[in-house]
Amino acid sequence: MKISYEDDSGFSANLFWDRVSFESSSPVSFNAVVAGLYLDHRKNPMQPTMIDGIIGLAYRTVSNANTLTPLDYLIQSHHSELDNVFALCLDSKTGGSMTIGSPTNDPYYKSLQDVQWSPLLKETYYPVNMTALYVGTQRIDVAPDVFVRGDAIVDSGSTDITLPRTAYDALRTSIFALCNQGTDLIGICHDELGHKIPLGQGLFAGLCYTLSEKEIAQFPTLYVRLGKDVSLPIEPSMYIRGGASYCDDKRQVGLAIDSGAVGDGTLLGDVFMQGFMTFFDRENKRIGFAPAADHC
Repeated sequence: MKISYEDDSGFSANLFWDRVSFESSSPVSFNAVVAGLYLDHRKNPMQPTMIDGIIGLAYRTVSNANTLTPLDYLIQSHHSELDNVFALCLDSKTGGSMTIGSPTNDPYYKSLQDVQWSPLLKETYYPVNMTALYVGTQRIDVAPDVFVRGDAIVDSGSTDITLPRTAYDALRTSIFALCNQGTDLIGICHDELGHKIPLGQGLFAGLCYTLSEKEIAQFPTLYVRLGKDVSLPIEPSMYIRGGASYCDDKRQVGLAIDSGAVGDGTLLGDVFMQGFMTFFDRENKRIGFAPAADHC
């Protein structure tokens, strides 16, 4: 079986029945079909070279194996104890955490006051109704349907934020416009030596630069708008990133936003999700976002 993803990564897999266990205050185990993965067609340069395995959290409707996922098995076999909800906190240093189900008689995802909820549009890869992207207070010049032609997906299986080409170009233009408004951005307006960077080059061409935390903080906060009311911030420290996935020199940083084809939709990957505790409320067909600083 072969699996391909929107970010051009992909694997081959053999399927096995195995015993799956979750360690918690009340450990649970169950039999499930799992995939033993090995690399087969590495198109995405950021895709890891060594793969041990993966547990899909999407709906069965998109299962290549046409079988229940381990999450489905867990919820079905413990339906009296667990409701059909899980939450993710992502952290690049610790790996983060996943919470399955809500506490008995006190569903935390209902009691939290600072969760912003967006309807789940389809029971597939968790698509939401993304309607706009802002650079600070300025909305980029893109029609709302551009973001969702191929679905706008909240996807922990993707590293970066991937925008349709039209939206990516508009974002680049909006950020470059800041150079004429007195904002000093290394990698956008000029390089470390003060040389002017042409439109479309620099960070947007995949180049890396040496920036201090203070210089990164000068970049604008981006905002993802879902529907009419949900506004979710993406801080500069989230989308200006270092590490081997972006730059050969670990002292440098690159841009964790890339582009896909015009009609390929939007991937709100780990770079986006790390700012939030993300609730996948399959009971009520909605996705919630609460600030990671308060809840992760």
